[in-house]
Amino acid sequence: MKPSQSQYIDIRGIRYHVRSWGREGAPRLFMLHGWMDVSASFQFLVDEMKGDWQVFAPDWRGYGLTGPTGADCYWFPDYFVDLDRLLDHFEPDRPATLIGHSMGGHIAGLYSGIRPERVSRFVNLEG
Repeated sequence: MKPSQSQYIDIRGIRYHVRSWGREGAPRLFMLHGWMDVSASFQFLVDEMKGDWQVFAPDWRGYGLTGPTGADCYWFPDYFVDLDRLLDHFEPDRPATLIGHSMGGHIAGLYSGIRPERVSRFVNLEG
């Protein structure tokens, strides 16, 4: 298994967990998990990837090691803003490559239409 690192950043009052793999300075990919899933689920995909990449995979709000909001439900506009803040933190100067699975693919696809200048490539895995 390729080793991952965890880091936490504050996004809109939530302690967001972001798992990463790969070498600092390598081309970056952002992997977005689906409903009832977590960032660690991408371990198998990362282990099979060829080439030199730095992969970032957040746990969405209320999932995995990211804190809850205290709200009784989650709305897609909240995910869009969370993703925007994540990209501002990790990839502020250029458009990002987004890879989304299931709900993560749905979020990434809609975000790509809302903020096309922030996305260079989008891969949808059953979104």
